[in-house]
Amino acid sequence: MAGDIFSRFRAPDPTDDDDGSGTEFRRTGGLAQLGESEVLDAIDRAPALPHIVGQVLKRVGDAHSSTADLEALIEQDMVLAGKVLKLVNSAFYRRPQPVGSIRDAVSIIGFQSLRSLVLAASTSNILLVDLEPYGMIRGGLWRNAIATASVARAVGIRSGSGPEMAEEFFAAGLLRDVGLLILSPFLARSGVRLRKDAKVDILTAERRAVGYDHCWVGDRLAEKWQLPAALRACIGRHHHEPQGSDHARHIGTVRLAERLVYAAGVGVQPDHPFETQVDARAVKHSSLDAARFAAVCAEVPNLVKDTDPPE
Repeated sequence: MAGDIFSRFRAPDPTDDDDGSGTEFRRTGGLAQLGESEVLDAIDRAPALPHIVGQVLKRVGDAHSSTADLEALIEQDMVLAGKVLKLVNSAFYRRPQPVGSIRDAVSIIGFQSLRSLVLAASTSNILLVDLEPYGMIRGGLWRNAIATASVARAVGIRSGSGPEMAEEFFAAGLLRDVGLLILSPFLARSGVRLRKDAKVDILTAERRAVGYDHCWVGDRLAEKWQLPAALRACIGRHHHEPQGSDHARHIGTVRLAERLVYAAGVGVQPDHPFETQVDARAVKHSSLDAARFAAVCAEVPNLVKDTDPPE
C-alpha cells in the first residue's frame, strides 16, 4: 500500500486566523486554528495528478475520443495497464472468463467504462492513504471513493443521464473527497479524531477543529489540478444543497451516492463523522423517481462488494 504522500507537510503552528468566511471558529481540544497561508502551502505541496489523469479527464465527455486514443495512452504505462486489467477482472464486472488485454476490455465493458477504470487506476496511489482522523479504516479512502464512483455512475444510468454524463459522475464520485488528503495530516498531528455527532455536520466539525473544511480545501486543490468545472463543483459542493449551481445534477448525484456508500459502511469505522441520511430532496436532486431509486439501492451491495485497490 502506498505510504502517506503528504507526510512531508509540516505540523501547523498556532495561529488565530479564521477561515476567511466571517464566521468565528474557536479552538477545541487545544488544537490551534490554521492560517490560510498554512493551508495554501499544503495545497501547493500536494503532488500533481499523474499526467495521464489529465489526458483521460479531457476525454471523459468527449464524443470525439476514440478507442485507439485510449489504448495508446494505456500502452505508455504497463503498470497502469496491469491495474486497469485487475479492475476489469474484479467483482465490478463479474466476468466468467478473465480479460487479458486492453483491447478485449474495450469490447467487453465499453469505451466509456474503460476510461473510468483508467482514471481509477491512475489515481489509486493518491487515494491510498490512511485517514484515521476521519474514522476511516486502512485504505478506506480508496475503498469509499471507488464505491461512491460506481454508485454515482449507476445513479446516472438509472436517471437517464446517458453514458457520457454517467462517466462524469464516476469521476466526480472518485475524486470528491480529495480535500481530506490536505486536512487529515493536520488533524493527526494534533491527535484529533472526528466522530459522528448528530448535532454537528462534518464541515462544521472540521472548521471547529482547524478552521477549514475539506470542500473549501478540495476546491482549491481542484483549481490547482485544473480539473473540469463540473468535477470541481462536485468537490467543492458535495456537502451542500445543489440548487443554484450550473452543475446541480452532478452535485446531487454525487451527494446521493456518497450517502448511500457511507450508509453501507464502506471504508469507514462505525462512528465515522460523515452523513448517511438519504431524504427525498437528495433523491430528487439526482433526478431519480422512487422506482429508480429503489433499483439503485438494490444494486448497491454488488457495487460496493469488491473495493480492493489495484496494486
